[in-house]
Amino acid sequence: MPTSSRTRRTTAVAAVLATLSALLTACGGGSSSAGDTKTIRVELFCSGLAPIAAELALNSGIAAQKGITIKPMCVTSGSTATNALIGGSADVFMGDIGHVVLAQKRGVKMKAYGVVNDRFSYLMVSRNDPALTSVKDLKGQKVAVTAPGTLSDTELQKAALDAGLDPKKDLTVVSGGAGATMQAELTGNQVVAGMTSQPDTLQLLRTGKFKILWQQPDYRYVDIVAMADQDWVGEHQDLMKTFLSAMSEASQQAKANPDQATTWMKKQGYKISDADLKTIVTEAVKSVPDSFRPDDAVVNSSTDLLVRTGFLTKPVPAIQDTFDYSLLPAK
Repeated sequence: MPTSSRTRRTTAVAAVLATLSALLTACGGGSSSAGDTKTIRVELFCSGLAPIAAELALNSGIAAQKGITIKPMCVTSGSTATNALIGGSADVFMGDIGHVVLAQKRGVKMKAYGVVNDRFSYLMVSRNDPALTSVKDLKGQKVAVTAPGTLSDTELQKAALDAGLDPKKDLTVVSGGAGATMQAELTGNQVVAGMTSQPDTLQLLRTGKFKILWQQPDYRYVDIVAMADQDWVGEHQDLMKTFLSAMSEASQQAKANPDQATTWMKKQGYKISDADLKTIVTEAVKSVPDSFRPDDAVVNSSTDLLVRTGFLTKPVPAIQDTFDYSLLPAK
């Protein structure tokens, strides 16, 4: 089989990161919100609820109450989002730990300043076919991830490896996008199964044509971090600190009052009922750690998984080199 899309993606990202790192070193770093100390440009996957802490901080008005403006920037690819941070066209990316580590390994001064989701946010949906009873039954089939090298790809790789499959040889993995594009891949029978997150999963299941083939809702993983360039944070500590505080306060209020959280999240415009939205919002906020600090064991197991699936190679940076918790609100 030709070189896997995951390998091609890693090679391409490595080249881009190396180039941008060199450019930034020569130019003294990227721009910083055009000098605005009250606006923070936040990249997130707007089609799902994984970055719910940031969405709650925005939709609740808590960030505005604290005197800052969150400018959301919808992304579909973690590598593209990371490159935007490096280039200075974004300030914070709500992405998974792998993008922080990969950037660091390429010499980019990137760190995670808080963990706002410590569970897997994707699961695998397949056709409601009696012949599909487990991941093993996907051998030789076409399966979609949002994009190669993303968290959805990592989860698919884990599911395949745990089932005894070689994802490079036994599966044809394609890029299916997120939201409506992923749903179109599945409903149009372009793929047998796909990695989805809420609310896409719920919308597909409601049709009766699909089922959940694989999920690990209790698997601890550093799924969403607030990552940023260290130089940018050094110049905007108050802005970053306030952003982290707004996410923390909004998440705590959401856990205490799911009805209020549901009202806030209706601003996302998901085409589902209020009852369904409340169900998935209530579940989503359970994945937000109260302290925004995972156990070291969770961090280590997360990077171990990324090495196992081929996204990273050893050695990986030490925990203290990957995370900076100094700006988090005191507990």
